[in-house]
Amino acid sequence: MAGMRVLFRRVIDSGVRPRGVGREDNLSKRWRSSSAAIPSAFFDGDKDFSFLHSLPWQFLRASDSANFDLETSQRKDVLYNHDDGRPESRIPDSLSQKCVSIEKVVAENDKRCKILWNDGKWSHHDFEKLEEQYLSWKQIRPEDRILWKNLTEADVRQSSDLSIAFDKLIADDGSGMSRALKTLYEYGILLVTKTPVEDNGAGIAALGAALSGGSVKDNPSASLLANYRAGGTDVVLPDGTDGPLRTLYGGVWATSSAGQPDGTSVADSAYGTDALPLHTDSTYLQDPPGLQIFTMVRPATVGGESVFCDGLAVAETLRSLYPDVFDILSKTNRTFHSKDEVTGWYLKATAPMIQVRHGRITSIRHNDLDRLPDLPPNGEIGAEAIDAFYEDLESAHRKWDSLIADDEFRLVLKLEPGDTIVVANQRCFHGRHKFGATANSPRSVMGCYISQGELLSRFRMEGFDV
Repeated sequence: MAGMRVLFRRVIDSGVRPRGVGREDNLSKRWRSSSAAIPSAFFDGDKDFSFLHSLPWQFLRASDSANFDLETSQRKDVLYNHDDGRPESRIPDSLSQKCVSIEKVVAENDKRCKILWNDGKWSHHDFEKLEEQYLSWKQIRPEDRILWKNLTEADVRQSSDLSIAFDKLIADDGSGMSRALKTLYEYGILLVTKTPVEDNGAGIAALGAALSGGSVKDNPSASLLANYRAGGTDVVLPDGTDGPLRTLYGGVWATSSAGQPDGTSVADSAYGTDALPLHTDSTYLQDPPGLQIFTMVRPATVGGESVFCDGLAVAETLRSLYPDVFDILSKTNRTFHSKDEVTGWYLKATAPMIQVRHGRITSIRHNDLDRLPDLPPNGEIGAEAIDAFYEDLESAHRKWDSLIADDEFRLVLKLEPGDTIVVANQRCFHGRHKFGATANSPRSVMGCYISQGELLSRFRMEGFDV
């Protein structure tokens, strides 16, 4: 992997540095630079709690662990009538904002601390969680995701980070799931080899279950993965809590129309043989899927190579080279839709292509084939302002498209039967080359989606701050 790390770092080496990367060494200086003026109350032995000095007292008091139920993690400080549920008036804090202050901070252990306030109250906190929230709030959180480009198929197949066998991923000890989730958080893409393809989608559904739902997989009636480990062949459980996301294409779907279950939609260009431009899926949903799972069942006789791209690397490159363009694409709402008269679906969602929170890119929604024509903001009046709106958007897309068309951002894979690519759908793009196929020998891909909410839950359980 030593050689591959150089490839991943080219985004940074070329001067395209994502926000936060390389700031770890200077981080303490940024929020501890005024430590000389911070009272000794914020230091307990070798523990430095000086960042608490910058957090609002209202936030810290509300974050007291005593305000949260130990079993449900729900708040206990919400005042309401326990007979009819009506909200009750909140009694103001006894101290005004001007006079509330911290007397001292005491470390309870490596992860927890307690704060003594000047009114005599103590509050108890998860120190690490407070630190994460502080860094995110101040937009100085270090970038811990790996932006990649210039990857080749050999790089992926030979990488212990980017490639894992199916049996190892679903292993009982959970180590394969943790390894896969770490890779998906860092890179947004993972190759899973030797996926079963002759079991009517049971293995694909189990793979989806391994990356969704709760992290505990020990009940065969609730976990599709536990069911599969016990010899089950179901693709959905009546009372299941993990597994494929249900969409208009079904649970486990196939890109060969002959392989789709009756009643599911085939109203998508994926069911043809033409090339597909790089895109993310289901941009027409309010919250697009978090993971897209592709398993090659039967490759095309000619062509049909799969293409992938790190949209996060593209977006950060855009932000570095053309900040005005980045601003346009991250603030202009676009509308995407999917309509299928045969099965009766009409889905539509509106959001910027690039979504940013606290300076950090959190999601990318890109599919030109599903994007509807744009209207200027309602306040734009006059031909000159309207023309400028369209000219700016057109110019922004030319720069965006020029990056996506660049070979250094395009990873091309010739998938073999049993090869599965898992991509973080709100980060990485996918597409394909044109292919030749016949009725007797179609190119066939099966797969499923995993919800973004479930993916983020699994990331958090692995210790990632999302």
